[in-house]
Amino acid sequence: MKPIASSDELKNCSAKQLSETSMRKQDHPPVLEQKNWNAPAEEVAGELQSFVQEFGSFTPELFAQIKFHLLRYSGLDQESRDNICHISIYNGLCPKCDLLYTAKKCPLWSDLFKMIRWKTVERAPPCIRLAFAKKSIKNVTKFLVKANLIDAPFYKAIGAPSCKAMRNWGYCNPDRYCRAMKTGSTLEYNSVRERAKLLGAHDDL
Repeated sequence: MKPIASSDELKNCSAKQLSETSMRKQDHPPVLEQKNWNAPAEEVAGELQSFVQEFGSFTPELFAQIKFHLLRYSGLDQESRDNICHISIYNGLCPKCDLLYTAKKCPLWSDLFKMIRWKTVERAPPCIRLAFAKKSIKNVTKFLVKANLIDAPFYKAIGAPSCKAMRNWGYCNPDRYCRAMKTGSTLEYNSVRERAKLLGAHDDL
């Protein structure tokens, strides 16, 4: 996904266009260095798929611990960990990873920061903007996905974070649009804001 300059531009982009940049790591099959692995990428991918089927989920560390025979004596280092993530991305297994979009543990986490810029969130509710400033990217992504502003790879947001949840997490900093909201859903913010503008209210954001 590539950074988008405004919400209007976002609405005009297809999901395919939005996903091109962030999905770039999936464009070619992973190749494993023999110095790190006892097996080719295809075999490791098969083992990872079997692991997911058996245990329901995985982390690179747990997979390497159980399937230690696949790694050479150096064990799981940053390079081999990145290899597991690349295999997972390429084979679409990331939704089964317990660390999906976890700060500094998932390579897709940093991709979200490359995808989501201030221009994408500047008209979002104050709590979402504050979450973005504090690098709480999962909450920001949930909102943007449910608002149909982005299509994050592998991200299936059940719902946008509620006003109550954002308040409990210390992100609530209500403005006059927030105070006019009635449902407690952060997704209501934009409609309230647009309604106020139509009534002649000044945009103070």
